[in-house]
Amino acid sequence: MTSELSASCIEQAVNQFYSGGQQQQIEQWLTLTQISPQAWGFCWDLLSPQKTVEVRFYGANTLYAKISRYWSEVPHDQYDNLRTRLLQKIMELCSGDKIITTRLCVSLAALILHMTPEDWPDPVPQLISTFQSLQTVTEEQRCQVLLEILRVLPEEYFSANLSQSRRLVLNGELNKSLSHVLPLLRSLLLPGAPTDVKRAALQCFSSWLDLGSVFSEAEDIILLTFQCLQNQDLFDTAVETLVNVFSHPSNERYHNTMKKYLPCVLGLQDSFMKARDSLDMDVCQRVGQIIISFAENNVTLLLQWAVDPEVRETTINFINLVLTCTSIPGHFPVDENFSNMFFTFWYLLQDGIQDPPVERSKVLHQMFCPIFLSLIQTLLIKVQYPEEEEYNSWTKDDKEEFRCYRQDIGDTMMYSYSILREPLLGFMCNTLNSGAENPKETQWQLIEAVFFLFTSVAENVDLEEEVHIPSMLSVLPKLPYNNVKYISAALKMIGSYSEWINCHPGYLNCVIPLILQGLQGLQNSEIAESATMSLKDVTGENLDHIQPHAPQILGACQHAFQSGLLKTRDSMRLMHSVGQVLSVMKYDDIMQYLTSLLSPLLQELQNLITREPSTPVKAAILSRLSILGSLFSSLDTERDKEDVKVKPRSIEPKPVAVLLQQLAPIIQGLLANWITDPGVIEGICAMFKHALKTLLDDFGLLSKDVAEMLVQMYQVNPSPAILDLSKQLIIMHHEDSQLSPVVVTLLGSLSTITLELFTKGPQNYTDVIEAFMNLLSQVLKKSKAILTTEQCVVQMKSLFHSALQALSLPEHQTVKATCSFLGEFLSAGETTPVIKALVQEEGSLLLDKILRAVGGESARGLVENLSDIFLMLNKHYPENMPLWMNQLLKQEGYPSPKVTKADKDIFIKAVLREKINKRKIREVSKEFSLKCRGMFGTEYAANTGFP
Repeated sequence: MTSELSASCIEQAVNQFYSGGQQQQIEQWLTLTQISPQAWGFCWDLLSPQKTVEVRFYGANTLYAKISRYWSEVPHDQYDNLRTRLLQKIMELCSGDKIITTRLCVSLAALILHMTPEDWPDPVPQLISTFQSLQTVTEEQRCQVLLEILRVLPEEYFSANLSQSRRLVLNGELNKSLSHVLPLLRSLLLPGAPTDVKRAALQCFSSWLDLGSVFSEAEDIILLTFQCLQNQDLFDTAVETLVNVFSHPSNERYHNTMKKYLPCVLGLQDSFMKARDSLDMDVCQRVGQIIISFAENNVTLLLQWAVDPEVRETTINFINLVLTCTSIPGHFPVDENFSNMFFTFWYLLQDGIQDPPVERSKVLHQMFCPIFLSLIQTLLIKVQYPEEEEYNSWTKDDKEEFRCYRQDIGDTMMYSYSILREPLLGFMCNTLNSGAENPKETQWQLIEAVFFLFTSVAENVDLEEEVHIPSMLSVLPKLPYNNVKYISAALKMIGSYSEWINCHPGYLNCVIPLILQGLQGLQNSEIAESATMSLKDVTGENLDHIQPHAPQILGACQHAFQSGLLKTRDSMRLMHSVGQVLSVMKYDDIMQYLTSLLSPLLQELQNLITREPSTPVKAAILSRLSILGSLFSSLDTERDKEDVKVKPRSIEPKPVAVLLQQLAPIIQGLLANWITDPGVIEGICAMFKHALKTLLDDFGLLSKDVAEMLVQMYQVNPSPAILDLSKQLIIMHHEDSQLSPVVVTLLGSLSTITLELFTKGPQNYTDVIEAFMNLLSQVLKKSKAILTTEQCVVQMKSLFHSALQALSLPEHQTVKATCSFLGEFLSAGETTPVIKALVQEEGSLLLDKILRAVGGESARGLVENLSDIFLMLNKHYPENMPLWMNQLLKQEGYPSPKVTKADKDIFIKAVLREKINKRKIREVSKEFSLKCRGMFGTEYAANTGFP
């Protein structure tokens, strides 16, 4: 095919691609054509000025692809010719579409990286000289093209795939060029230069910043950039440049240089205030970006300057400027959408203040306390909700952004507390007391904000604090509760101080009535959520003091359940609280209350199982199972108590055990209709799992019935949830002489059913197989003896072969679980003769499977886990491993035709040498795997890596 014909065909294909026909096929063809050897010829024809923009762009892209990725195709004696031709084409097209010119400039940058320094010494000064002497284009065009070439050169350097040695050479060459680039940029930023040229110069300077050695030589350019902020047409570009300057990670090395810029950044205050007063939020945001980039990236220097008398005042003024930016008027994100970008600075500042040495930290604390107190006052305003009518007009996205913004403010409050501590709590208490004294004059938003901020710092407040938290809690009953968000915030705040209340139990008299009052507002979902969460926190943290309040709490909870207004999640939390409170009561009282509380729920469940299965019925069943599970997880009459080292054994049965016995007929009825539904099976298992964790050894009386139920469910509907519960049951009771036969029978039955799944097609049951392998792995860790019982020994060989089969499944997690089981299995052979004998007989099959998987049959991301098997075989079967390895790897083309005998010999030696170092054997296996796949040393392998 001739060059002319190729260009014509390609032009037609490009035009057809952009017209919208058969795009996928055309794109594939154009991509292959672009990297063909003929592309060196036709790309120039496609760059003809007479061609369409699309065709010329494809031509420019083709030239870049060839130069950057296929440089080896260019004969050495054609280097200079290619460079000359490319420069000529750039100048020929420079007055046309910028997108084409830029792509050709990037091609020239790629060419420079290939030719410098051996075949094109000092390219940058040569280019500057060449363009200065050009007469074929205007002076402005010359500047624009030269600056574009210089702009893309560092970008191409950083994006190019270069060896480390080559990158070092080019870095040195580019840094040498700075002595030519910076004077050029300086001259083009002086007054009188065209605006477009100044913009290009700023963009070029920004690009060269990443080389890292610019700052000490570019002070005047940076100062000129500040002047460009006064030019409205250059404003955005100047902002971006200054942000890049001050965001550079090497700033702290230039202590004195940065100090010179501090007054310049502080001088932006007038621009910010003017824009703020005129409500020009775009300008405020852009100026704020410069301020925060300087602040965030120079915190260490700012703290050093703060204790330096020469610049202390300027530094404090600058930090106050950041505070001014943080306090921009309006509600985020509707009135303004950038005040959140200043929050990170306040975290970094408080972190830096607390850094040693201690004496310096004390001085800084004293110096910055007033600033942080002003910050708290600002945050108290910014965190407030707008008026309800305005808030209701916000979009869903606006409300979500505001929620996240409030959370960020809460985090900032927490950081500020580490600086202020008592003054912060005092300020908020004063605000709260003022609101209580003047309720009619105080907006609910202010008090809600105080509640929110108190909640934010709760985690850091000392449990011994005895001034401000008592004051805050004491004022709560005096406040009017007439707004949903206000009430919700108060309840959340109470819950957040539940641990503090445990140390000061007298305040339960204050908070319990407020929480229970919240339970009366269940018509509102927000209040219901906050009230149930608060009650759960307070009862959970105060079990040693909750008994006097139990009748009051339990009565309110029963009333809430009877109202029928609770959502499932709220009911679960409330039932959890019920369980916690009942845990401190006498057995008879517990059962009497539960009979009254649960009778309606159990009756509802009984009615549901008689109804025809449907989605609403299923949802109702799952809801009630979840509520019961929540009760079972918290109702523990033998919980750990303060000051009680030895718990006396109760003669009464555990309430949860009694309830499970009452539930047994209902569960069997449920299984009769729903045993094929995975969701219901999962719900039943989750409920029993909660009960098992609470009852522990006392679950023993139920174990036989539950084990039979698990096998019954597993036969019909194999599920990971069944296996997970079975795992807990087996591990819990494997050492109990009376229950050991039960769990052995359970494990045997589960194994038999699971082995049948392998005959039906294991790819259809990967989640079940993963759970089964995890079960076996845990059993081996906790009780190897179970697998040596007669029933399990019969299945051992089949289990081993099923694991080999599972190694070929596509799901990563299933294979990883299988590797974990096999690792434990191999390790158990050391102390278990029956396992050792099996491995010695069948181990070569396992090694063959692993070698094939590493050799390419399995995904690369699994190689690390698979290679762990090498280590276990090598460690526990040192006599067999060398023999198996050599026998398997001596086969021609095994495990891949891409590896040589030398590669395999190196691999064998490396593997056999390692019996302890897992990391080393993983590295060796990954390298061998890449060689087997023909990917070792490739760019693709380096870029994709191993997950």
